Amino acid sequence: MRAIIILLSLLLSACSVHPDQSAASRVRSFYTSYLATLTSSDNEYPQSQLHEYVSADTLSRLAQIDAIPEQDLMGSDYFAYVQDYDPSWVGALTVGSVSPLLGGEVMPVWIGINDGKKLELEVYVRREAGEWKIYRVRDVTDNYEHPIFNAGAITQAKAAAESGQ
Repeated sequence: MRAIIILLSLLLSACSVHPDQSAASRVRSFYTSYLATLTSSDNEYPQSQLHEYVSADTLSRLAQIDAIPEQDLMGSDYFAYVQDYDPSWVGALTVGSVSPLLGGEVMPVWIGINDGKKLELEVYVRREAGEWKIYRVRDVTDNYEHPIFNAGAITQAKAAAESGQ
């Protein structure tokens, strides 16, 4: 009798579990829709989708930088490290193997760029509200990272904007 009760409780708990979407799957979903948006005429990714895929802290930092007039911190798109994107490049999207890192995960992502080449990005994700969300993106190809986590650079950009430089 006890075995039946235990078996039933295990079956009931298995029914209530929602399938977890992997970090790589979430990153692939984001970049598939995001790169398609970069190719559109309005080039504006919906805020609701950004909140779905991107960490609140990262979005807050990007908004803080965007509010600085005439700042030079962001010379290209944060998530793709490009200024313009061609629709023919979207098909080159590749998401590599995930590696654990400090309670989150990191993975290489390759996006298509001009002349049939690829740009390698390093995408960091962590769990936020039960979902994998992007919190950091690095351009591996050019060994560059936008300074959104550099408080000193942000402070300098604000001071320069306020002084009119």
